[in-house]
Amino acid sequence: MKCKKITAILLSMALTVACMTGCGSNSQTPAAPSADAGTASTDEASPDTQPEATADNTSESSDKTIGLLVPATVGDPFIALSIKGLDRLAEEQGATLRTVETLDSAEYEDQVRAMADMGANPVYLMWGDLSEIALRLAPEYPDTNFVLCDVDMQTNEPNVSSVSVDPSEAAFIAGVVAANNTTEKKVGFIAHADRPVSRKYRDGYINGVHYIDPSIEVAVAYVGDDQDPVKGQEVAKLMIQNEGVDLIFQSASQSGLGVISGCEEMGIKCIGSDDYQGDVSDCVIWSALKPIDEALYMEGDASFKGTFESGDKVYGLSYGLALYTDTEFNQLSTELQETVTQVVAGINSGEIDVTAGTTE
Repeated sequence: MKCKKITAILLSMALTVACMTGCGSNSQTPAAPSADAGTASTDEASPDTQPEATADNTSESSDKTIGLLVPATVGDPFIALSIKGLDRLAEEQGATLRTVETLDSAEYEDQVRAMADMGANPVYLMWGDLSEIALRLAPEYPDTNFVLCDVDMQTNEPNVSSVSVDPSEAAFIAGVVAANNTTEKKVGFIAHADRPVSRKYRDGYINGVHYIDPSIEVAVAYVGDDQDPVKGQEVAKLMIQNEGVDLIFQSASQSGLGVISGCEEMGIKCIGSDDYQGDVSDCVIWSALKPIDEALYMEGDASFKGTFESGDKVYGLSYGLALYTDTEFNQLSTELQETVTQVVAGINSGEIDVTAGTTE
């Protein structure tokens, strides 16, 4: 126990030194989302180095620090989208965003402790493994608000919230758009793996397609890796060649960028996910937004205002979040715009159940 305490103290000191000396170094810019999503500088943590959190959002030293621990690189489109929301929060609060790529799971606990010990508040943890550790450590840091990101995790700790955005609604709307943009009556869906969140995208999409036309076929495939654009491109091309689809909806993170490339190469339409991806390729006609940036911003804003509420929260239309962009909506035909508007109203009223007939 003493060794762990000493390690946590040393990590905290390393983070403090990084705040004083490392600001503005090692800047990385994400590949797909907008440029402002990548203003957080990061240092990759490895077993041979102390984790350094270096990311400035203010020109001067700030007493307010927002912490973000991610188990992947900031080049991941979903993480970049999350950072975009926290950049906005940091700018409005005059705070500094510290982002650490926690790539060694053996150091997760020490890194969570270090971020809390340095005074970051709130502290965001991306995905399950980091979130489980933060949930266990939360009672030791009662004055620190922990936000567990993109997980459905029940918690009774007063200083912990679990935040996710259910993609079913956005995927359903994407299915409606897809059904109105296929001439072959064959469309596709590609995710990185057959996991619960991917099934929500898949099932919502299929329900949306069949809401318009039950006779449309939906092919489904998985890349097997969320960080391999080359493989994503190969899977897309195989689906187009073998299944005859003329539109693919991708939800495959970094590999999804390869799916978009495959659609572009083969001359078919594509629907992107999570963030606006119309700027990735002209073949992208729609983007099913998963506005985690807004959800994380709202959690942090509440933390700074002293209105932070613990518990498991699922964000969506009921929170007023946008599930598509005005830019892409305005490019639809007038008739399809009316259809999408009616579908959104039906989802909001409960008349349309986007998860009907699906299971976890």
